[in-house]
Amino acid sequence: MKKSGLGKGLSALIPTAGADDDESGLTHDGVSTAATVPTPDSSFESVSVADIEPNRYQPRRVFDDESMAELTASIQEVGVLQPLLLRKVDGGYEIVAGERRWRAARRAGLTRVPAVVRATADRDSLEQAIIENLHRDDLNPIDEAAAFHRLMDEFGLTQHQVAMRVSRSRPAVANSLRLLHLPDDVQQMIMDGRLSAGHARALAGLGDRQLLEQLAMRVVDEGMSVRQTEEMVRTLGDVSVPDPDRVDDPVVKPQDAAFLEVEQILSDRFDTTVRVHSRGRKGRIVVEFADQDDLQRLFGLLGG
Repeated sequence: MKKSGLGKGLSALIPTAGADDDESGLTHDGVSTAATVPTPDSSFESVSVADIEPNRYQPRRVFDDESMAELTASIQEVGVLQPLLLRKVDGGYEIVAGERRWRAARRAGLTRVPAVVRATADRDSLEQAIIENLHRDDLNPIDEAAAFHRLMDEFGLTQHQVAMRVSRSRPAVANSLRLLHLPDDVQQMIMDGRLSAGHARALAGLGDRQLLEQLAMRVVDEGMSVRQTEEMVRTLGDVSVPDPDRVDDPVVKPQDAAFLEVEQILSDRFDTTVRVHSRGRKGRIVVEFADQDDLQRLFGLLGG
């Protein structure tokens, strides 16, 4: 997904790359070059690896072993080509961007690494950590949602303000935050890559946690597609949890294609998730909203 506007809220701290830079703005390991360009309030230094601490606001909680091994091998061969972005804290330095490079440098046995040291406030440190990982586009959905939540919880930002800072739509941020309400076991499946973000968004529509966990396991075991998961969630949303000892559980028919089309049209129209539940000749339409501001937005769209 293209994120051409990413990080505009930090333009004062992260200048854009010059015209002679690579069009992507990324180095060989996928990190934004703009983030480590020295500015008047920064200095370029060679810093002891032992004096550097991880970013307490680091949104990434999972570091893939295979990719870390590849980066370590690269650093052993050619060194750290892209400087880390650090800020001074009591007794040393804290990473703003580049924790993977720092970890790989330690594994490679390096004692010092190149770094750009800046005076950065807590909020900017968290924002920059999120933005660096979003530039790389490989932050898992749960870590991303947790980072959005920290921006709101620790700095009092609204969903709209978070969306503006990371160049996402407000509904995208709201849908991301919903993943944090999933059971821990299901969140772990997402972090491990067994469930995709699309599967996770579909599962988040289930209110019954026991049913949700059962369906998550079924999705993984049967290799269900996102569309199959969405259809199953729509159908099972109002169904009680089946007895696990029963072998002859009834087969649930998929939702009629016409209703699926209506759901898609309404979801696009209201820029949120809309569910259509049919029972014989009757039914109901469920329109989801993230907060009071979102409810007011929907009320306005409905002519209120």
